[in-house]
Amino acid sequence: MNWSEWLSGDAQDNSTKLGLFASFCWRYGWRGGQRGNKYTTIQLKLASIRWYHKRYVGIELQHAPDFNVLMRGIRRLSGPLAKKQPITPAFLRLLHRRLDFSRPRHRLLWGAVLIGYFFLLRRSEYLLVESGRRNYCLAAANAYFADRRGVRVPFEAAVAVTIGLAGAKNDQFGRGAWRTMHATGDPVLCPMKALYHLLRARLALQRTDAPYLCVDLSAQEVSRTFKWLASIIGVAPRNYATHSVRIGGATALLSGKADGLAIKLLGRWMSNSYEDYPLLAAEATFGLSSRMI
Repeated sequence: MNWSEWLSGDAQDNSTKLGLFASFCWRYGWRGGQRGNKYTTIQLKLASIRWYHKRYVGIELQHAPDFNVLMRGIRRLSGPLAKKQPITPAFLRLLHRRLDFSRPRHRLLWGAVLIGYFFLLRRSEYLLVESGRRNYCLAAANAYFADRRGVRVPFEAAVAVTIGLAGAKNDQFGRGAWRTMHATGDPVLCPMKALYHLLRARLALQRTDAPYLCVDLSAQEVSRTFKWLASIIGVAPRNYATHSVRIGGATALLSGKADGLAIKLLGRWMSNSYEDYPLLAAEATFGLSSRMI
């Protein structure tokens, strides 16, 4: 078509090109799987195009009203967004029983999942993702046993775990964040147990010099393990992935009557979008019916 790779300041021309791009994504997707993208995915791709032009070409993309009509049509025809199911404490205990802790790789996976669960981590903040390692991925030097004030202490004197993140995908200025989670007293589900297993696994794998806490553990490996366990217990494997860890942590806090601001700060959400993450568990509705009579 002899089109330039860049869009222009012509709103109608931009609408034509962006409309064709959006229609292609809706019909075919982008990875050759012949499976179209949903409205929310297309919106993210269009936002990336707008940002790229603003950053590298210096233009604010405009489009004509007919483009808005097209996007409303795509939104109406897109199926509902399928949310992943949360990893629950019961699911974690089942996983613990199935793993072989004499195998360092299993111990590494268990520690990583627990760290992600208790600190509401995004997968890119502690795992190796498809496109590589993010520069804000949790470093081994930034995770340690701590006292009640978050000060580094030996394991024997510790009552908590502190981690420091150099940034996040929603932290454009690299402010970073430090978070401390205290021991639960549970022999299985505890942030102190998580870090202990990670350090033991690093030692057994002879990777104590690895810069990142979870060494080379990938999101794909964790997701595959979740799906494997889901198939064993008779639930749909497609409902579980690495995102289930962050959803599970947020859901557990909501069920435990944690303050909304505490959930928001722990998960490092910049807006109230965190409210879309938790699912309403049965325990969270206990006593509600008695308030209605």
